[in-house]
Amino acid sequence: MDACCKVGRAVEKYQLHRAIGEQSIDEYLVARWSGRGDYSATGLRPLKDWFNHRLLKQVYTEHGRNALDTRVESDYEALTDDTTALPLLDDLAADGIDGEALRSDFVSTATLYRHFTECLDESKSDDTAEPSTSDWEVDKIAYAKDIVRTNVEESLRSLENKRRLPRGSDAEIKTDIVLGCPDCSTQVGLERALERGYVCDEHMGPEPESSTVEENA
Repeated sequence: MDACCKVGRAVEKYQLHRAIGEQSIDEYLVARWSGRGDYSATGLRPLKDWFNHRLLKQVYTEHGRNALDTRVESDYEALTDDTTALPLLDDLAADGIDGEALRSDFVSTATLYRHFTECLDESKSDDTAEPSTSDWEVDKIAYAKDIVRTNVEESLRSLENKRRLPRGSDAEIKTDIVLGCPDCSTQVGLERALERGYVCDEHMGPEPESSTVEENA
């Protein structure tokens, strides 16, 4: 039977059918997403990372590579950042692993969301998620990037068919969002800005709490 979507294809390709005990990976992901059973409602981003970590761990195990969680997590971060991926891709190739194919099989938050809502017919109201676990802003950006990528892929295939761009569909598409400081030349990727909590520490850092008090005095 054909896989339902990219998530389903990854499950089949990497044999990720089971999550915990007899619980299927779909049952586990939906339970965490919706907050069923003993689980707290979880945002799409950590679930996406969990799925991709599991995929990477499976590949490492099959190729006799160090599959400790800390190693898998650090390598996953490197693979999802174009600035750090190249050395690791070479290292993976030495172990017989096609790193680029692996990266292309990682799922996005938008893909996971469509898997839940369209393939599994699940839904989740916005008010079911705790503020601390809800990551809707990042999920929405990831969804927008996924839409852009899909539209570009379709356009490239069309341009290739019209012979205006030979092998256009083979091109690597990058949809990285870069944020720039309005007061200086500082630029940083969105994910990096979220990780460290600011775009530009000098001009866009958090206002000192004392300044507000002094202004109101």
